[in-house]
Amino acid sequence: MTWNPVVGCKRNCNYCYAREMNTRFRFIKFWNEPEWKENNFRKRFPQKPQKIFIGSMSEIYYWKAKWMEKVIDKIKHYPQHVFQFLTKSPEIYKGWVFPKNCWLGVTITDNEMLHNIAATFNYKNSIKFISIEPILEYIGLKDLSYPDNFDWVILGAETGNRKGKIIPKKVWIENIVDYCRCKNIPAYLKNSLREIYPVEIKEFPETELKLF
Repeated sequence: MTWNPVVGCKRNCNYCYAREMNTRFRFIKFWNEPEWKENNFRKRFPQKPQKIFIGSMSEIYYWKAKWMEKVIDKIKHYPQHVFQFLTKSPEIYKGWVFPKNCWLGVTITDNEMLHNIAATFNYKNSIKFISIEPILEYIGLKDLSYPDNFDWVILGAETGNRKGKIIPKKVWIENIVDYCRCKNIPAYLKNSLREIYPVEIKEFPETELKLF
């Protein structure tokens, strides 16, 4: 389940699927000027526990503080759900107190992004995860100086038919899967990797919230 109280992003990633969706459906007029969507914010959540991904159509780093305040406040009223945040700029997590049912994620696509997250992503009371999607090169997880700081790894390839799209190599996937096995970190491989790495791995971190 996804929840998009904000639409738009100031980044200009050439592989951005959300920007393409906005071009097609015109959710907002100017993609580079994120907008608060009150109707989306008021979306009703089911009573049955769910994993709810926040911000598939935005980057939380560019949210206004009052937007984050409203979102966190609403989350407090739904302790049965897991709310998943994801950002390319994990310093945004500093200064906020997240309910324990929030999972905090960082997107990385190359090694430069990987080595920028050590000092800015150090929360002890939340599930923390890395989303390597789309994977654009060999990612050296084994070179990390903080190997036990993450509870989950998601891995996926770029989708769509963009000119210049990078197709991952099988060895890139094998390296990450082997690392996760060595460190006992659950891994989740997106279906976009099926033709490259035809082994289904869809694992989740352990949590006190029983969703299934």
